[in-house]
Amino acid sequence: MTVHPHATRPLSHLGGCAGFWLWALAGAGMVFGMISFIVFFFIPPAVLTVLLMRRSRWNGGPSMVGLVAGAGLPLLVVAGIQWNAWHNRLAGDDTPNPYAWGGVGLCLLAVGVVAYAVVRRREG
Repeated sequence: MTVHPHATRPLSHLGGCAGFWLWALAGAGMVFGMISFIVFFFIPPAVLTVLLMRRSRWNGGPSMVGLVAGAGLPLLVVAGIQWNAWHNRLAGDDTPNPYAWGGVGLCLLAVGVVAYAVVRRREG
């Protein structure tokens, strides 16, 4: 039996999910930093991204789809914050529509989770 030097053990389901949600956290932090326009909010996600890229088990493959899923989470938070103002709006005011933020956030989250499930099923 020959073992290749670059061969690694396949990730367990729990290990793969942990990598996915850590990448989702990095994606959520990046989008939050872009929404807030505050440079300080870019630093923690950038550090997390560098740490995840150095970890050999989660630097590629299906776990990185978590970036897409994580990008939807801050958009869902913004939609939730705007929800009450939307229902108490007056005709003619410029109250932001939470459906736009929520729709995009939900689509990104769903696409990320489904893509991760499909890729993981094909791998193993």
